[in-house]
Amino acid sequence: MASVKGVNITNMDATPIVKVSSENAGGKIRVSHDTFEASSLASGSDITIARIPKNATIHDVIVKCDALGSSVTLKVGDSGDDDRYIGVVGTWNVAGQSQSMLAGSSTGAPVPAVTGLGYRTTAETDILITTGGATASGTIFCWVMYSVE
Repeated sequence: MASVKGVNITNMDATPIVKVSSENAGGKIRVSHDTFEASSLASGSDITIARIPKNATIHDVIVKCDALGSSVTLKVGDSGDDDRYIGVVGTWNVAGQSQSMLAGSSTGAPVPAVTGLGYRTTAETDILITTGGATASGTIFCWVMYSVE
């Protein structure tokens, strides 16, 4: 049996101590929350759902929705990568479904690889939800957890 340490604990225990970014240990999580009421929103539409400040580190993005309609898909990204935070997830045809970068899907569906975990913004960044597959109608909730220290 081994006793090992994560990178940040190793740095904290080093002599001399190696400073650990407050985004990784001891930082404060901030939340941006917004909703959008879709009414026959066309497939391929972008919804700007959050504005994150420069030098923020993204820790999680959560999307929860009403039943949006058969074949409706959603992905979450930004102007640099349209699925940086949540890859295409479909279909959103049952009320209460959710998707999170950290926790995965409430439907038990496999979660695609996420490139946005720990992503640090280099400028003020809008978080975008992009619809696909079909016309969407219903409420879309989104939470973005990030730190700026």
